[in-house]
Amino acid sequence: MRKISVCILALALLAWLSVAALSAAPRSDFALYDQESGVADKSVQCGATNSVGKSLKRTAFTVYITMTNRSDLNGANGFVRVTYQDGDFVDYRIPVDTTLQITLSGGGTPGVDQIITVTGIGGAVLVGQMSLLTEDGKPHRDLLGQTQPPRIFCSTEPGPEPVP
Repeated sequence: MRKISVCILALALLAWLSVAALSAAPRSDFALYDQESGVADKSVQCGATNSVGKSLKRTAFTVYITMTNRSDLNGANGFVRVTYQDGDFVDYRIPVDTTLQITLSGGGTPGVDQIITVTGIGGAVLVGQMSLLTEDGKPHRDLLGQTQPPRIFCSTEPGPEPVP
């Protein structure tokens, strides 16, 4: 009888650990960005926090950005602008007909780097994607286009509706 109790306890512990491991699995999301005529997205952004309440807490995440500057869409030499939540930005040069890949970490300072936004400027016409990977983050409530309750880590700010 004691062996059966120990086996049942061991199976219950194994089941609990499996559920705990799944709940701690990395979370990811992505959004597409397309500046071509007729779509003309304004920006793409990703972000995470470690809280859904009023007090946003730090959490680490990695952002992956891949953008192509296309001459067939009238792109010219320009820049991929990466803007942080606090308004600071970095412009990465992107010649026409090239692809730029950027990997960044964020989330370490609430209100500063918990949301990262990408835009094309200076003549670049970008098409690409941005994705986010986090171990313990939750969707940031201030992310553009966020649902309530927060469910998404990445979103695209669409351009104006095309005129028919």
